[in-house]
Order: sequence, then structure tokens, then C-alpha cells
Amino acid sequence: MNDDLPGLARLIRDLPEGDGHNRSLRTSSEENVALRLAWEMRRRGWSQDRMAQELTNAGQPMHQSAISKIVNSMPDGRRRTISVDEAIAMARVFGISVGELLRSPHGAEGRDLHRLSRAVVFGGGGAREQCANFIFAWACLRYQLSRPENQRAYQRYLKTRRADAATSREGIETWLAERSWREMQAAYATLEQVVQNLGGESDLTPLTADRRWRHSTVADLVRLRHLFAGQIPSTEPRSVPLLIEQHAPLLIRAGVLQAALPVFDAYTQGTPCPTADVVADIDQRLQHIIDRKPQGRLDYLESLAARIALQWKGDEGTQQQRELAAELGASMQDYTDAMKIGSIPRGTGVLRGLDRRPAQAAQSRQIR
Repeated sequence: MNDDLPGLARLIRDLPEGDGHNRSLRTSSEENVALRLAWEMRRRGWSQDRMAQELTNAGQPMHQSAISKIVNSMPDGRRRTISVDEAIAMARVFGISVGELLRSPHGAEGRDLHRLSRAVVFGGGGAREQCANFIFAWACLRYQLSRPENQRAYQRYLKTRRADAATSREGIETWLAERSWREMQAAYATLEQVVQNLGGESDLTPLTADRRWRHSTVADLVRLRHLFAGQIPSTEPRSVPLLIEQHAPLLIRAGVLQAALPVFDAYTQGTPCPTADVVADIDQRLQHIIDRKPQGRLDYLESLAARIALQWKGDEGTQQQRELAAELGASMQDYTDAMKIGSIPRGTGVLRGLDRRPAQAAQSRQIR
């Protein structure tokens, strides 16, 4: 039954009846394919001969005259029938699904641009992660090579690889070069800024100057404070290096990388290391945000978020939140907005057990 349906009609024979959109698709599918074929050829600058050759290369031989009869309708409005195999080959040549081929070309350019925008966003995020991992590894290398005994060990190893003393020294000096290190950090900061402006993976709307609503340094510092004050002390020692490495982008973005290196290095050697100094560094950075003079509402909310972060345990109920807001001299609306900016979790206990006060050592430390 229905085995005599012409060409492409067989491909859409089993589409669900559904709504008017599907019924319309049934009646206009071959017209859409013809229009899409013409549009795809035009955007690529392909002639009918080139299109015929592409289809032949894809395993579906077709003459130029057949392409002409598809894209150019006859006086009565009819076009050459398109077979199922031809439609599949066209979709393969254009790198789209058959379902996409059946759609009207109106809006197809917008969909393609949307796909490209997603590729840019995802690619940018991937580049940022790779660059962060590179900087993290370089920072660890610089930290270890800063010790003379490690330099000597490295030189001895290079000697076994038949490198002369001058070459060994040059290699060490290259990794320790301050200018190259600063230039790499500056390049990453630029990349970070670009990726921030691109938007998120789910929301591709480009960000504007208020991007701190979506990403704030306070949020990074809160996550890192939880990492070093809560997670690391309760994590199996051999798992700590990987845990810290996974937070490389946050460490770099928040400026905490240098403070974290001694902890990472110690755990890499299998020796548990106190994290109090890192927490003190983080608290000092939060205090720095609190102390700066607000230039606008976002500055004020970031400052309020930092103040909340230094007192928040994560298990306060609504009444305790109201009391804390009153203690901080903030309205509940400002309090709620600050919690969002700082990505401070509510009712999860994520910061439970953290000292409610900044570490005392932070008072004598300076922001690096």
C-alpha cells in the first residue's frame, strides 16, 4: 500500500499527522528541498555542474540538467521529482540532516549562524580550559625550579639526555623568565575577557558591561574557599592534586594560583599540607573587595556578597538570613541579589564548617 508514492513523498509518508506544521510539511517538502538546494548552491557559489559532480562523488550520480529541472520549476509550477536517495545524498553533501533539508530555507541562514555562534562559544571555552591547564603546569614548573636542588636534579637528567651545561641552564632560565610568564598571564586574561563577552553555553546572548551579574570574582573566591577549607582536608590525599588541578581556571582568574602551589606540590609528593595560608589569602581578597569604595550598584553588591561569604555557613534559615541582612545593614532584596552575584549556595551546607571570621593571618598579608 502506498508503494507507488512518487520520490520524496515516500520519505515523509510516515510523518505523524500532528499539527498544521506537519501537514504543511507533507505538501511542501519537495518545494522546500528545491528551494534549499538552490540556496545552498548560491551560498557556496556552486554551479549546477559543480552540484551534479558533488552528488556523483557522494554516490548519487546526477546530471546538470536534472539539477536545473529541480531548482527551476516548469510553467505549470511543477518541478522534477526528487527521489529518496537523491534527498539523502543532498543532505550528506550539505552536511545537514534530511529533516533539515525538508525545512523551508527561510531562516536557514539564521540557524547556520546560530550553529557557528555555538561553535565559537564552545571552542572559546575549550581554549580557555586548555590555556589554564598550560599556565597551571608552567606555574608548577616555575615553583619547583625555584629551588636549587630541583635545578640540579633537572640538570643531571638533561645531562643523561646529552645536553651540555649551557643548554641546561638556558632551558631552566627560559621557564623561570619573568617576562615570558607575565606575557602568558596577560594573554590568558585577554582570552578570559573574550570568552566572558561571548556569553554562556546555554545562553548565547553576548554579555555587556554588567557581566558581573553572571560572573563575579566573589563567586570564584567562594568556591575556592570551600575547596581549601572544606574539601581538601576531607579528601583522600592522593586525590588532592587532581582536585586542585581541576580548579586551575578559578585559581588563575581569582589570583590564588601562587598561594595554592605549595599545597599542590606537597600533596603531589604525597605529603598532606595545611591549607590555612591559602584560605587566609582568599579571605584577604574578599576583604579587599569589601574595603574598596563602591562605584555603583554592582560594586556594592559584590562587596555585600564578600561580607556574606565571610560569615555564611550554608545552613541558615530564612529568619537567620533576615538577621544577617539586618546586621550587614542591607535590605533583603540587596541581600538576595548579592547571594546570586556571589553564587553563594542556600541551604546546602556547602560552606558549613568554615570559620565565620577571616583567618587572622590574612590581616598581615597583602594582595599579590
